[in-house]
Amino acid sequence: MKNKTFFKINIIYFVAMILVALIFILGYLGLLQNDYISSFLIQILVMFAIPMLMYTMFVSKSFKQTFKDTGFKKISAGMIGISIILGIVLYFINNFVAQFFSSIISIFGYENISTTTSVTFSYELLFREFLLSCVLPGICEEFLHRGIMLNASKKCGNTRYVLITSSILFGLMHLNINQFFYAAILGFLMGYVSIVSDSIYPSMIIHFMNNFLNTYFYFGYYLNWPFATFINDLQALIMSNIFVFIIVNTIIVCLLITLYIYLTQVLAKERVRYDVKKIISCLELDKLPIEEAQMKVNQANEILRKSSSLKFKNTVHAGGKFSFLSQVFLISSIILGGLITIATFIWGII
Repeated sequence: MKNKTFFKINIIYFVAMILVALIFILGYLGLLQNDYISSFLIQILVMFAIPMLMYTMFVSKSFKQTFKDTGFKKISAGMIGISIILGIVLYFINNFVAQFFSSIISIFGYENISTTTSVTFSYELLFREFLLSCVLPGICEEFLHRGIMLNASKKCGNTRYVLITSSILFGLMHLNINQFFYAAILGFLMGYVSIVSDSIYPSMIIHFMNNFLNTYFYFGYYLNWPFATFINDLQALIMSNIFVFIIVNTIIVCLLITLYIYLTQVLAKERVRYDVKKIISCLELDKLPIEEAQMKVNQANEILRKSSSLKFKNTVHAGGKFSFLSQVFLISSIILGGLITIATFIWGII
């Protein structure tokens, strides 16, 4: 039964990958020249509406169950705050990773195949970028990857496996060699956050924050927004000396990774704390005898104490194995995305 469900989930993703690849090819051939229309089609239809409809029809049988399966579980205000901080931390980690891999592939002669055209900055343009680059990806891309491919798939078993494969697919779905590496790593880090928080909302917040900061610094550099020019000037100063660049980057990345690990542990404890509070409120302790109420409180505190020892190996368990047949379309998605991603590398060096 679990293999059958996983098989259906992979068919859903394969359909999404084909549609994204088709839109990508149409754009490359010049048959779909409007980037905003392409982004809208990919985000709203391909990564959200169609997968949700297919999953509801063939797996969950109801939209309410679909949202439940894909991790739409309420989170506390504290978890929202932690997720925002994690979003900032992962933005800078992502930025360092992106620079590193861009430098690596440039050694082989790669140049981005996309063309940069001069644009007139306006609030209308800023709003479109905010909607299409920050809001929609934070919802739609997360629903497909951390929702269906991670949260729904992990119910079939082997959490570690679906965490890794969903991260790889997230990188490949960008269909760009320059974005694949850092998107896959970012997908893994957001996926782990989704697992320890038992909800898709933290990864949505992190994704939004990452893209928001990227948009903010991009526009802010030209419009002299606070901190934007400072960050760009600081990066230019660090990169002016190769030794300073290596030392500073190493120190910063180590600090950011340490902070990420700490925050995920805090998030995991906050998840348990929030769930225990809900359980206690449902128990109506004020109506119980003092001794029984105290026992319930002690049990809740014990759960919180144990939650402090949450580690990767305990949270992301291996689980059962999937049959080869249930992975056929998953492998097909990886091959299709991989071929186009490799093609962008070849086009970029020719």
